[in-house]
Amino acid sequence: MGLFYSSGKKINRDEFKKVLHGIPELSDIERSYAEGVFQNALKDGISKEELKKEINDLKRNSNDPLDPDEVKKLKKKLEELF
Repeated sequence: MGLFYSSGKKINRDEFKKVLHGIPELSDIERSYAEGVFQNALKDGISKEELKKEINDLKRNSNDPLDPDEVKKLKKKLEELF
């Protein structure tokens, strides 16, 4: 077994939306944007590895409405589900 163990858990769309609504700093526009970004990944649930990729893409995109602190909060809240 390697250093990283994957539990096989995936976050579904409802859990994702619940996390988004649990971050009061996010506006409705930012929540909608995040839902759109993660839409394809959430079709079958998002794994921890997929989550990391999507979060890294958000961090690199300077044109999105989420500021770096909001991305960090989103990442932290979602990782708590694993």
